[in-house]
Amino acid sequence: MEENHTNPAKAAVEEYRQRMHRHRTAKGLTHAALAMLLPASESLVGAVERGTRPPTEGFTRALEKALGLEGELLELLPAIRSLAPRWFRKWPAIEASAQVIRTYELALIPGLLQTEDYARAIFNGEPSAVPQEAEKRVQIRLRRQAILSRTNPPAASFIVDESALRRQVGGREVMRAQLQYLLDTMTRPCITVRVVPLSSGATAGLIAPFVIAQVDTETVGFLENAESGEVANHPDMIQCLSERWELLSGLAQPTYETKKIIREVMEHGP
Repeated sequence: MEENHTNPAKAAVEEYRQRMHRHRTAKGLTHAALAMLLPASESLVGAVERGTRPPTEGFTRALEKALGLEGELLELLPAIRSLAPRWFRKWPAIEASAQVIRTYELALIPGLLQTEDYARAIFNGEPSAVPQEAEKRVQIRLRRQAILSRTNPPAASFIVDESALRRQVGGREVMRAQLQYLLDTMTRPCITVRVVPLSSGATAGLIAPFVIAQVDTETVGFLENAESGEVANHPDMIQCLSERWELLSGLAQPTYETKKIIREVMEHGP
């Protein structure tokens, strides 16, 4: 594998993609035929080969068995996962496979809806930020957003506290561009964004942001704080998150009111 000192994870993804394509075509398999052997969906096989979805260990083991390989793809997984915090490494694969994603954010615009400059301001603003590492994290975040632009995107619902719209991350121009991007994304059929107004007072969302993902018949939750995060599918945790989501959904403004709030912040500032 050709070395890439600036972005080893990206190099590993590209090498994985090329090896997968080479061995699949050598066996005369279409994406659909390979998907039947794994088994997996044709869209997942295509997305992994294009490099728009991260390969999981389970997918890779099944792929190697179908292609008659002995570790050629598995050896690349540590590098692909190396740039994400250990507690986060499971989540992108879950997120990429989800049919439904429900996200609540308290203080920031949700990661899947962030502009590049907004994300860069967040990562560079961390106390121990190193510019080179921060930039890698920005690119990881942008690659994750590809799930919303694919042929079969998940149904993605976002509830955002109004305070996230008014916080000037990166300065006025960066924030204005971010809010415009938020409005633009709301035109996509798969995306719903609603705002919980500041007038709601103390809400069920003041403790922490969270995500609930539906992957086939399984529901998985994700919680993050300043230092760590948790991926969980324990029934009690999922029930707790689902109850919080329903409470917040009851407070969130409808889409047309949310657009009015965003435009008001853009026009008059925080």
